[in-house]
Amino acid sequence: KDTAHLVPCTTQYYCMLGTTSCRYLSLHHQMNRLILALHLLLLAVSSSGAAAFKPRAAALSIPPGGADDPPKRVLGPADLALAGAVATMIGDIALHPIDCIKTLQQSNQGTGLSLLGASRKIMTNSGFSGFYSGLGTYVTADGGAGALKFATYEGLKKWVASKLDDERYAGAALFGCAAAAYVASSVVLIPGELIKQRLQMGMVDSVGSAIKSIWKSEGIAGFFAGSSGVWIRDIPYTMLELGIYDNCKALCLRLRNNAKTGAADEGSSQMDEIISAALAGGITGYLTNPMDLVKTKMMLNPGTYKGFADAWRKTVQEGGMASLFNGASARVSYIMPFCTFYLP
Repeated sequence: KDTAHLVPCTTQYYCMLGTTSCRYLSLHHQMNRLILALHLLLLAVSSSGAAAFKPRAAALSIPPGGADDPPKRVLGPADLALAGAVATMIGDIALHPIDCIKTLQQSNQGTGLSLLGASRKIMTNSGFSGFYSGLGTYVTADGGAGALKFATYEGLKKWVASKLDDERYAGAALFGCAAAAYVASSVVLIPGELIKQRLQMGMVDSVGSAIKSIWKSEGIAGFFAGSSGVWIRDIPYTMLELGIYDNCKALCLRLRNNAKTGAADEGSSQMDEIISAALAGGITGYLTNPMDLVKTKMMLNPGTYKGFADAWRKTVQEGGMASLFNGASARVSYIMPFCTFYLP
């Protein structure tokens, strides 16, 4: 199929994400954004999903330098795990202040606050250090989760590529690999995120006191409070993030190679990967903001909600559907640059 028509759609959505605060949009416009993003995703999967597995075949060809050139080193699971952990930790450290702002906006204490208003409240209550509350815990937990996620995802991709005979199912296979990768990482991620958010909101003073408090009042299950919200948020998030990223790269590669008739196929450039990562992060971050908001409320208010559905219902009753997008601008501002750190 001709995919040239995707370019205006992608540009339009990118601009909409970057220039407009979601909090002031009507529900009609919000739904238009969701439909637009999903339309882009479906077109990308249907037109270029199979191309995501083509590097496997390209790696078997003789490099341009000649048959005598030494083969390139293939990264193993340990290499991928280390790369994923380091990239994730760098992104966490650089962008943690925005994550603190987002957490406050999504909490009951920060309802209705703008980016600037939330920043002022954090500065007033905790000073500059308030923007880095929970950083150590989250860097450790997210780094470990990133290592597990990337090692699992890349390993599954190679296994699927070796088993898949019909490339029509390649796009769907990418999303399945991403979902399984998240399952592997969630055991580390959920307790770390819970402690991080309670530190960010000043509910506990230190990691040690947080662990003692949770263990004393809630037991081992307390470390997984809000886990249903995390799963409902992060399984589709991981599937969309990694799936859109690989499909966007494949689409960029296909468009470039189609434009160079008669020339040898090229691999993805670094700029292709960065742009694909930013698009994947922006689209996915916005679409999953309602789940992230509900998860935050469940983690910060244990015992208040009976479950994810109850937290969702009460949030909508109190603030309407638009309240599900509180903190969406901060979330997108955090995830887009974060993805450019660790996805390429």
